[in-house]
Amino acid sequence: MPAVDPLARAQALVTRTLTVEPAPRVIEAGCGARAHLAYPAGARVVGIDILRSQLLRNGEACRLAQGDVTALPVASASADLVVCWDVLEHLPAPERAIAEMARVLRPGGLAVVALPNILSLKGLVTRFTPWWFHVWVYRRVLGDRSVGTDGSDQFPTALRWVLRPSGLRHLATTHGLSVEALHLYEGPVPQHLRRRHRAADVALSIAGAVTRTLSAGHYDTTLSDMIVVLSRPAAGRA
Repeated sequence: MPAVDPLARAQALVTRTLTVEPAPRVIEAGCGARAHLAYPAGARVVGIDILRSQLLRNGEACRLAQGDVTALPVASASADLVVCWDVLEHLPAPERAIAEMARVLRPGGLAVVALPNILSLKGLVTRFTPWWFHVWVYRRVLGDRSVGTDGSDQFPTALRWVLRPSGLRHLATTHGLSVEALHLYEGPVPQHLRRRHRAADVALSIAGAVTRTLSAGHYDTTLSDMIVVLSRPAAGRA
């Protein structure tokens, strides 16, 4: 069976949902500088970010607004899609953001959430090391000199334990959302590390093989990221 492409799977669900509406409303919660998904022509895309510096770099949203993802300036049940990409890990109370996504979604709408997998090797290192170490790794090991400046997409990380896969499933259920898809995959940071450093490639391959063997295939420490697609059930749906 071919491996599932988590981004393609999320995109397919988004496309299927948005093409039903002639002018679907999309909320990019914590939009940053760019979108990660494609939207149909006619989509009304609103980008919301707490940092003005990020809004100034965003040239893709139809409208931009400065605001907090834990208190979205959006009417209840008004959005066909909410996208929250690499944002939840930076929040001290990510459950408030999930509650806000549930509030603003209309029945039948989707939320797409992307974030690090705290149970992976990358996630655990990120969770238990300070921000200065993250900056050092990105600059010296990964070669990204922009980290720590206004031109960077990297920010201090809280990565609360509630964001583990089972915790996200529980949060979704608590706020009346259903999990349509949850995929773990090896994200861009370990992939870039593999390409840049042969020793890292070997070490990650060994770590993945060992954890898969010891867990009978249930756990792979190299699966550093996840994409979760949540839905607000339509009226009359159980």
